[in-house]
Amino acid sequence: MSAIAHEIIPRLWLGNVKASTNEAFITNNHIHVVFNCTKDLPFSPMIPIKYRIPVDDNLQEIEIKNMELWSSEIAFKIMAEYRKGYPILVHCMAGMQRSAAAVAFTLIAYQHMHALDAMRHIKQIRPIAFTPRANFGRSIDYFDRMFHGEILPEMKKLPYHSKSD
Repeated sequence: MSAIAHEIIPRLWLGNVKASTNEAFITNNHIHVVFNCTKDLPFSPMIPIKYRIPVDDNLQEIEIKNMELWSSEIAFKIMAEYRKGYPILVHCMAGMQRSAAAVAFTLIAYQHMHALDAMRHIKQIRPIAFTPRANFGRSIDYFDRMFHGEILPEMKKLPYHSKSD
C-alpha cells in the first residue's frame, strides 16, 4: 500500500484523498493550502486556503484539454501560495494523475524543469504517480513547451529575473 502523500519538494505534498482528510497528516505537516484536483470531492474544514481544479481523470479529450487550459493558472497559483511559505497539499482521488500533473506544472515553472525531468522527479518520490502512464502527459508537454518557449524567454528579459521566478 502506498503512502497517502509524499513531499515532492519542501512544503509541497502530492497525495490522495485520504491525505486531504487525515487530521494527523494535516496537523503534523502544517498543511495550510489544498489544491483539490477533482470536480466533486469535499474539502476538509481544517484547511484555511482551498482551490479546486475541476478535472476528471476519464481520458476524455475535453478533460485533457481542460488540464491544458488550466495549466498556467495551476502552476502560478501553487507558486504564489508556496512563496508565502505555506505547506501545500495537491491531491486528487488516488494521487496518481491529475494532482501529479498539477505538481509537474509547478516544477516546470518553479524549478524550470522540462516535462520528462519533472515527471521523473515526481515518480522517483511517489512511485505510483503517472502509473501506468501519464494520462495528462499531453497537458504537461503543452505547458512545458509554452513555459520554456514563451513565458521563460519573456521573463529573462526582465531586469529582476532570477531562477526562482
